[in-house]
Amino acid sequence: MATLMVTKVFTFDYAHQLPGYNGKCANLHGHTGILEVEVIKTEAVIPTYEGMIMDFSDLKEVVTRRILTFLDHQYINSFIPVPTAENMVQWIVFQLEEELGTSVQRVRLYETPDSYAEWKR
Repeated sequence: MATLMVTKVFTFDYAHQLPGYNGKCANLHGHTGILEVEVIKTEAVIPTYEGMIMDFSDLKEVVTRRILTFLDHQYINSFIPVPTAENMVQWIVFQLEEELGTSVQRVRLYETPDSYAEWKR
């Protein structure tokens, strides 16, 4: 069965460190994260135009308000105590699901251009 989805991509900069980790990521360092958020049509997402799952500008507003306000140019350890890419993705999903419910289908966070953590419904 095929499913129609829309995805929006966001870029943000952040700093973090992995306390107690035995490796270079134990040191304070930064990343330019690339975040992909994918949604499908559900009761939580009210289309503004026939055939549209969600207006990209509406998705941008939600992600900016719920996610980027907290992550962009921030020290992530302040609110995610162990800020691995996996834990960051879980935090992002929790934030988005509070507003978009089960319409959130996939969240992918690139920590580097060739390394990412992903959550899928």
